[in-house]
Amino acid sequence: MGQLTLQQNKLHRIYIKDNLSINLEITIDNNIENHIKNVLRIRDNEEIIIFNGNGKEFIGVVKYKKNTSIIIKKENRELKHNANKIILAQCIPSYKYMDLAIQKSAELGVDEIIPIISSRSHPGNHEKKEEHWKKIIIHATEQSNGLFIPKLNNILTLDNLLGKFKNTDVYKICFHISGRKFKKEDKNSNSHLVLIGPEGGFNDNEINIIEKYNWNIITLGDRILRTETAAIVAQSLLRY
Repeated sequence: MGQLTLQQNKLHRIYIKDNLSINLEITIDNNIENHIKNVLRIRDNEEIIIFNGNGKEFIGVVKYKKNTSIIIKKENRELKHNANKIILAQCIPSYKYMDLAIQKSAELGVDEIIPIISSRSHPGNHEKKEEHWKKIIIHATEQSNGLFIPKLNNILTLDNLLGKFKNTDVYKICFHISGRKFKKEDKNSNSHLVLIGPEGGFNDNEINIIEKYNWNIITLGDRILRTETAAIVAQSLLRY
């Protein structure tokens, strides 16, 4: 599709789960109605950009009535999914920094996120945060002009993760200060699994176990990065 016009660049974008096609009228639920009416301040008959995560976005017109709806007027943009798949296995730090790691990863276009429990992970009932994390992913994708919604996978322990991907073709990287330098060849695979430690990092026993599962232990330099910063730098190295 052609480039967005200046006017279209100013339009708000929202994610809608429904199937989307030109001339379709979609009835929206109360949560989306409240968001576009009271948060985004979209007026009746105003245009808005909508997408459902399958690589296309459309321009629609908001209609406030008994059942508020959006009438899809035209297709606006289409992209193919990036051939370089990146899965982030993020050991859970304090929730403030987990939120940041998830938000920035979604902005960068990560494909999947797996929350990981390791020995130094932040304690808590992490399952209660899953819906919150999904909302962060959606909002980050809306605001960053993304067309695909990253998948939030089930929470795994570190041992479960290592076993699950033991016999797969995905290129497995654990970023840790004790590792070797990043090489150009590390980018050659079309599928990467990136493991980032929590606050305090991995302990020596965990690194030994990760090495036994034949992961590539790679350093991001001589500085000790915060866990959310490491997630951003690692994905940027592999994607760009």
